[in-house]
Amino acid sequence: MIKHKLPKGFLANGIYCGVKKKRKDLALIYSEKLCKVAAVFTSNVVKAAPVVVAQQQLEKSGFAKAVVINSGNANCMTGKQGIKDARKISSCMAKLIKAKPDQVLTSSTGIIGELMPMKPIIKGMPKLVEGLSKDGLLEAAEGIMTTDSFSKISSRCFTLGGRKIRITGIAKGAGMIDPCMATMLCYIMTDANISKKALQKALNESNGISFNAITVDGDMSTNDTVMLLANGQAGNKAIDTGARSFKAFQDNLNGVCSDLAKMVVRDGEGASKFMEVNVRGAKSYKDAKRMADAIAGSLLVKCAVLGGDPNWGRIASSAGSSGVKFNPDKIEITLDGVTFFKNGKSTAHVNRKSSAVFKKKDVRIDVNLHSGKGEATAYSCDISKKYITLNSYYTT
Repeated sequence: MIKHKLPKGFLANGIYCGVKKKRKDLALIYSEKLCKVAAVFTSNVVKAAPVVVAQQQLEKSGFAKAVVINSGNANCMTGKQGIKDARKISSCMAKLIKAKPDQVLTSSTGIIGELMPMKPIIKGMPKLVEGLSKDGLLEAAEGIMTTDSFSKISSRCFTLGGRKIRITGIAKGAGMIDPCMATMLCYIMTDANISKKALQKALNESNGISFNAITVDGDMSTNDTVMLLANGQAGNKAIDTGARSFKAFQDNLNGVCSDLAKMVVRDGEGASKFMEVNVRGAKSYKDAKRMADAIAGSLLVKCAVLGGDPNWGRIASSAGSSGVKFNPDKIEITLDGVTFFKNGKSTAHVNRKSSAVFKKKDVRIDVNLHSGKGEATAYSCDISKKYITLNSYYTT
């Protein structure tokens, strides 16, 4: 098992405080030094209280020392009391770590519409702080999980100017996943010395090719959050957008985000197969992405993948209904390496070779429009009765 480490100057912990019945439900990420923070949040009109408060805090300063995350309650659709509760969590944690309230960000995940159970959270905070450790990454990753079946952690280590730099991230997500922004909760830490502008630019790009390129069920959460914290403890020469070092930072951040995004899809509620959808030959990236997202999110395509049915007509139908204009006679559809449609006609039928399509745990769908240079990739999973069962009784 890979041993993931926290970047220099970061500590973490996760505990059970009583918000949920059994599993860990409270996590803390802490930096010994004040961090620059880049973030992206849900584009849902219905935003959870911690999202609203965190946006306000970051617009005001853009810096933080800690993030407190609870699972089991989303603190969403809870009105003015929800805002007060989110701010109280920040202020109570700030006292314990000797920071200013606006230097402590909060996130929540879980049931929508119920007021936060503040007593167990406030009571659990001292224990959470006391247990902070350089080795507390796994505990923190477990503390943010809801319906996840495994913790999601990824890291990269690289050198710039003789200085070792680490980027490490944790994420949660298995359901309510759709490519409309962040699609889950994710916290990425780095000890790199990097400008605020470069930090946000790097996160925006990484988010676009990772968390904004996945879908499980087509539903966007009210709490979606991705935060990137940089404390500069690596001591490298400052990275800016025009520096050569920026590309190295971007490439490694892309790797961490892509790893975490794919883990979310692989852990999709009730999922048994991982889907990679590649669209190329489009007139633009925008067209390619729109089509890839449409195919990846199609329930009929998901069902075909679940049943191991190489029904390429469903891919053609999804491509055609995506809103992208193209010539159907030019489209080329390939499933797991077998080309089913090319040059305006069917090229493969169900036989020994094609019957192996969609049978493995990792499946691939390739669509070439032969109309331009635009290309994009989306990641998804199949859908099963287990997903329906799990979400039929989520609150009860």
